[in-house]
Amino acid sequence: MKRIILVVVLANLLVWVSGCATVRPQVVKLCQDARCENLSEGKEAKEALLVKMSQFLKANLNRDIALYETGSAEEFRPEKGPRGYAKGISWYVQGGPMPGLAVAKSVRFTDVLYMDRENLEIKFKVKPDATWIGTPVFMAESEGTITIRSANEIQYSATYIASWLIAAGAWKHEWLIDYIDFDRGILGGNFSVAGGGLLNLGGGKGYQMVLGGVEPVRQTAVTTAVKEPQKILNPNLVYQVHFTESSGDGVIEGGEDVSLKVEVENRGNRTAKDVQVLLSGHPGLLGHLGDMKLIGDIQPGEKKTAEFKTLLPVQLRRETADLKIEVGEGRGFSASETKTLKIAMKPGKSAVKETVEVISQLPQLTFSTQLKDQNDNRILESGEEVKLRITVENKGEGAARNVQVTLSGNPLLVSLFGEKRLIGDVAAGESKTAEFKTVLPARMSTQTASLRILVSEGGGFSPAEAKILRVAMRSVEIKETVEMISEVNVDDIPLKVRDYEKKDNVALVIGISKYREKTIPEVKYAARDAEVVARYLENVGGIPRANIKVLTDDKATKSDIEAQISDWIPRRTTEDSTVFIYYAGHGTPGPQGREAFVVPYEGRPDYPSQLYPLQKMYDALNKLSAREVVVMLDSCFSGAKGRSITGEGTRPISISIENPVLAGGKIMILAASSGSQVSSDYDKVRHGLFTYYLLRGIRGEASRNKEGTVELGGLYEFVKKNVSETASLEMNRDQTPVLLPSEFTVKDKLKVPISRAR
Repeated sequence: MKRIILVVVLANLLVWVSGCATVRPQVVKLCQDARCENLSEGKEAKEALLVKMSQFLKANLNRDIALYETGSAEEFRPEKGPRGYAKGISWYVQGGPMPGLAVAKSVRFTDVLYMDRENLEIKFKVKPDATWIGTPVFMAESEGTITIRSANEIQYSATYIASWLIAAGAWKHEWLIDYIDFDRGILGGNFSVAGGGLLNLGGGKGYQMVLGGVEPVRQTAVTTAVKEPQKILNPNLVYQVHFTESSGDGVIEGGEDVSLKVEVENRGNRTAKDVQVLLSGHPGLLGHLGDMKLIGDIQPGEKKTAEFKTLLPVQLRRETADLKIEVGEGRGFSASETKTLKIAMKPGKSAVKETVEVISQLPQLTFSTQLKDQNDNRILESGEEVKLRITVENKGEGAARNVQVTLSGNPLLVSLFGEKRLIGDVAAGESKTAEFKTVLPARMSTQTASLRILVSEGGGFSPAEAKILRVAMRSVEIKETVEMISEVNVDDIPLKVRDYEKKDNVALVIGISKYREKTIPEVKYAARDAEVVARYLENVGGIPRANIKVLTDDKATKSDIEAQISDWIPRRTTEDSTVFIYYAGHGTPGPQGREAFVVPYEGRPDYPSQLYPLQKMYDALNKLSAREVVVMLDSCFSGAKGRSITGEGTRPISISIENPVLAGGKIMILAASSGSQVSSDYDKVRHGLFTYYLLRGIRGEASRNKEGTVELGGLYEFVKKNVSETASLEMNRDQTPVLLPSEFTVKDKLKVPISRAR
């Protein structure tokens, strides 16, 4: 009889939850800078709103955000104080024989799990504060999502587990946001709550306002703390530009003398090193003026001038030329602005042209240089493709014979470019170009390099000058280490890679942070690790969402894990499938130290019957019809600290997770650590250390080909290098990921594709 009553209650609960709906808004108003506009349907506008929404949640983490129920957003005026507004949103609940009103007064966002730009979705953890007829209600921490479905549908959705007195239930909260004002920290929209459970049932609707914080004072303090040392310690370059031509009418005419002076001043309190003035824009003017002048070091308060000047040919096109001026500094403290001159040009008078043409019958060689690096930041970085072009022009009447370009200076650059290029004969009025091209080595020293360029002619009519280029060189490795740690946010889910689908592939993703037995330590980030890994396997791994199963915390019981591996995966697997298994959570050795076990949600290391043996998982996976199976374990099984525990009386022991089944089978394992090492958490990025670099590798950093494909071998090398270095430098411990079987015995499997970055 009790079972029948429970089934009826659960059926009613499903009806209430599935029937939860809100009034659909016609538009979404986005207010900023005292102006409100309707949200645009464009992808860029919605993606920009998603980023701001994520920043809003992060700015309000772990603070109680007040909820209000009003008639509409226009009626809500928080600046006039809380009077007239009932704090909290309410809904009717029939609790046993007692009807009453439930009120949620505030919510607390405890974590932002990820932001998915592809599906315009944010996943977070939230905990409401609620009462029922004035009685406090226990509300468990729950997961929720905010999804931007269109320009007039932004949906908040979360299901709360609540209990009070003798009643318990699940309540689905839906909220369609139609008013957003980030300047004042206000969100509004129609909401509905519905649900119930044992001895309670109910629901309600209304218009809900959320009032969060914007923290202007704290932002100012942080900005001052960061920027003030730079104002004191670094050079500050500003510059003035003076352009003149012979006639003084502001128009460049063929046959005129042209001069461009750039006066650079250091207004900082530190010496500016290796200052250069760089020109770009109109190729004809650059060919005569050149594209770079080296000023050298500029002391604080000092001014220096670079001058570009030339005599232009009579034959110029009638057009407007752009000339862009930049001031660079050897260590990156360049001027904060660039200036562009727009100058009218026209042909010169015929009389002047005739005078110039008959001066001489001898060759007259001039040359200009252009050094171009791959990312166009004018700094030569390791692994970058670099091109040096020297354009030689014969402005005389006679032909120049056997012209060649010779490089000297920095030994590394000369050896990579080559010392000489033969141009050959250059006829009168003709231009020819010599090109030096190379790819810089992956490892090189950071320095300022000089490259001397000399043009020679077989008859002795060489140009009267040689040019020296000075350019900064640096190793990308050092730059990447600093930038990636501070800037790469793996929780910002990469967009889906178009035309990259792996429809036959299957993935089971497991992450257990909290265990039923409270004596088992929490694994801080295991559940969020699993959530993000699943999204990566979908977006850049190409696996259909229907072929990805995610089990976290109480959904990852021993029976759940066994059912997915023994039943769910085989039904979806074909001979063309690659199966992925990811596990983050505790591992443990057996009582004799000879076996390795996964600890499921209800498991205890003292009771082997409650654990899931890796041996059993290997046996089941090896029987699949799949082409190969890739297992990724962010856990350890030694019994040491970190993501490993032991039963009572069991000593930590160095245990291998390798198995004879792996030797000739289809299974490959990428594990977080080896031997008796600890599998660490990386608090700085709120992920397991192994999983953090696993995500970065899958995202594309482990790619070793032009197509951007990430293969198992490349992923292993990337994760092994970065995890071991970070564990040693930042945690003072050893953690070395391993590939089983070793890369020497599974060479053909190292090319298994994991993802594609572009």
